[in-house]
Amino acid sequence: MRTSSFDGATVEYPDLIAFAFNPIIINLYGKNYESVTVTIEDVQTGSTRQENREMFEKSVFFDISSYVQGFFDAGENDVDYSLSGATDSKLGRKFSVSIDVPDNSFGFDMFVMWGAMRVGERYNGNRKLTWFKNFPFSVGLYSGASGSVEVTVDGQSQSPISLSGQNVWNLMLTGIDAQNTVSFYLPGSSSYASVFDHTFDLTFKGLTNTATRIDCEVDDCQSGVYLRWINRHGMYCYWLFVPGDEVRQITNDGEFLRNNMQDYSYVNGYHGGTGRKQRKTENDTLPVCAPLVDSDTYDFLFELATSPVVDMFSGYQDGKPQWKGINVSVENFTKERSVLQDFICTIILPELSLQSL
Repeated sequence: MRTSSFDGATVEYPDLIAFAFNPIIINLYGKNYESVTVTIEDVQTGSTRQENREMFEKSVFFDISSYVQGFFDAGENDVDYSLSGATDSKLGRKFSVSIDVPDNSFGFDMFVMWGAMRVGERYNGNRKLTWFKNFPFSVGLYSGASGSVEVTVDGQSQSPISLSGQNVWNLMLTGIDAQNTVSFYLPGSSSYASVFDHTFDLTFKGLTNTATRIDCEVDDCQSGVYLRWINRHGMYCYWLFVPGDEVRQITNDGEFLRNNMQDYSYVNGYHGGTGRKQRKTENDTLPVCAPLVDSDTYDFLFELATSPVVDMFSGYQDGKPQWKGINVSVENFTKERSVLQDFICTIILPELSLQSL
């Protein structure tokens, strides 16, 4: 966190980088005000949220993470996989925050990513991904400023991808033809950081002169259950799973029978003297498996179970990929100490209302 003196008081406020689901804390202490108002503005849209609090003696505390979360539309993003180069993932936003007291104010800016970091994790470091070449795919990358990403396809240099500024980008692979590996390399800079370490006081230590390299190994499989999710680092992830045996559960909802006190009359086999109401619903679950993955890949896939935004690929319509929102069942995941192990989870398809009588 950053610390400054303000109007005879001390204010502690977030670093330049924050995550929407980590605490985003503002402390003001050392002077007694009647009240303090914090205003959060989304720089992109100009929309604002505001909260006013009374002080407790000479201190006041704000956690503005819930306000920041409300500016994201992570579940409504529509990625255009027909584009090439770098596109805005809409999973990073710049905010301007103002702390107002009577006759004075203090302001600061911060860039917030969708997601949350664990203590000790590195954000935007080197990664190895699997590119499922026959399905829609993108690579998430954060850049602290404008620059260019070096691209290597099967060991041959290609035209770089330009980045227009600070953002969480989707690097699109449209137009790239690789047989083995595609690599993206973002050089480090001495003037800004694109890689961060998370420390114990909720700050993010920017690592200048630290490059990011992402290697994508090509996979030519053409069948399976293809899932897309947003991980805790605010980036789109993809994996092609092997499907298991589908389970279909039928349930009754609101069934009742009653005597309507009418004459007995059978029409089409139904007893007209009895009122009836019945609704049937279907709940389908499908176990999926990624067989024999290593430890890093297991951790990568485990974030599927922690994500509230999971989509299943359901083919193309007019050349545009179609996605169906699903959920992953809550269960225990045991990471074994063996070198390779299967990752298995159960996806829950949307409830289907069958018939109502």
